[in-house]
Amino acid sequence: MRYLPNGKQMSEADAHTIHKIGIPSLVLMERAALQIVETMHKKNISTEKSLIVCGSGNNGGDGFAVARLLTEQGKHADVLFAGKEASLSEECRCQKQIVENMGISVFTEFPDEEYTVIIDAVFGVGLCREITGHYKDVIDWMNLQDTEKVAVDIPSGICAATGEILGTAFRAAVSFSLASPMQERAFRLRLELIRTIFRIAWMFVILLTKMNLENYFLRE
Repeated sequence: MRYLPNGKQMSEADAHTIHKIGIPSLVLMERAALQIVETMHKKNISTEKSLIVCGSGNNGGDGFAVARLLTEQGKHADVLFAGKEASLSEECRCQKQIVENMGISVFTEFPDEEYTVIIDAVFGVGLCREITGHYKDVIDWMNLQDTEKVAVDIPSGICAATGEILGTAFRAAVSFSLASPMQERAFRLRLELIRTIFRIAWMFVILLTKMNLENYFLRE
């Protein structure tokens, strides 16, 4: 029998991977986004026009990274930012900045457009409170859309510890739960660590180059 980890165990596993093994959080985020995009293609989920709904935490960071990867593949990806700027995690802020620098559309109002898929990256496995107010409005709106629905980690609104619906929950047809036995996960990540770090470093080179060019023209 193979047991699935709960939210607390997954958080502990991530902390172990980051702090004990030494794999940076941004690398884990990049690997998660790559696996999500790859699996959507394998399941024949149309990503021609995707709406990724992102929160302020690392689940939202995964979503921003997915939007970037889809754009790099020539797909149309928009981001509905449902979180709060003041609450952005360091990794999510970084991914959001990259997406904005690439010119990907990021907005906070509900779009009046149709999408082939909505990707839920609002809340992850750490959610333990009832969803009310703005976040409830966002999830209820997502549920009303007549399109394919995909969740990152777990549908927003479901308690990872008990399975309880915390007020409301995203009705995902497919959920990508990025969990595997810790040793296997760490082994696979180490194999691809160098390639992923170079990928992230190259993105920052492009970002810094763009910022330097903008500063140069402003001085002129």
